[in-house]
Amino acid sequence: MYVKVNGPDDLVRALRVFSKMVKKEGLIQEIKNRRYYMKPSEKREFKRKEALRRRKREEKRLARQKKYED
Repeated sequence: MYVKVNGPDDLVRALRVFSKMVKKEGLIQEIKNRRYYMKPSEKREFKRKEALRRRKREEKRLARQKKYED
């Protein structure tokens, strides 16, 4: 993964593009996940809790959106 920089003015844009690429690939999250060993049972529990958090957040968002549509 690389971004070509043509001059000093292009540096800010290159950093922005590079950070988007890293975020899209999920490299930072991968590093954080591998920082400590997590047992398979703990991984399953973590994924289940994350899914529940996402569902609740989505329900709240939809409820707020519906409130403004009425």
